[in-house]
Amino acid sequence: MGLEPLSFNSVRDIWRYQLEGTGVTAEDFLATGMVQLAEKPLYRNMKELKFNTPSGKIDLIAEKLKQQGLSSLKPYKPPVFPAEGKFCLTFGRCPVHTQGRTANNPMLSELMPENPLRLNRSAAEAMKIADGDLVEVSNGVNTGTIKAKVTELIHPDAVFLVHGFGHELPVESRALGKGIADNAFMPEGLDLWNPAGGAMAMQEHFVSVRKTSP
Repeated sequence: MGLEPLSFNSVRDIWRYQLEGTGVTAEDFLATGMVQLAEKPLYRNMKELKFNTPSGKIDLIAEKLKQQGLSSLKPYKPPVFPAEGKFCLTFGRCPVHTQGRTANNPMLSELMPENPLRLNRSAAEAMKIADGDLVEVSNGVNTGTIKAKVTELIHPDAVFLVHGFGHELPVESRALGKGIADNAFMPEGLDLWNPAGGAMAMQEHFVSVRKTSP
């Protein structure tokens, strides 16, 4: 990129370099955290807006997909609910880590060293699980032990894990053995994908949780 390694002495030097030629300085952001680049918002005329579809609008039923034997709008299927003593395993991201690539970062691992299992308070109390207790998570094939994070901000039938933990490579010394991998509890999950768009489908997997610490 034509830059010498470590050519900046501070993050402000980086900001100044990034803003060169824009007419905006880092100090311009101090008042409100943003800079207006136009006098007023620019909106497209909605009446002139057309989609690249036969109708020029959003087509809920797509002939191209139909010709390939793919359903545009599948019939409704009710969700599968967990059996007694089971929880629907949900997963997602967090503001600290990116996927599983930063779990071994020295500063980020200090902020969030592992991914606790978020569990509804009423469900936790029924199992005598307190915040911070060690719990065993199992899908009947794979089992992992993790700390519980008791909260009211999750459905009683669900548990939640931040994705990207459960590393097993010794070279990742900070991340090694920290937390558990959500994908380890999603058997054949790679087979659940959308043939029309190629994306992975949302998962429906169920796990059991039990307290392991005294």
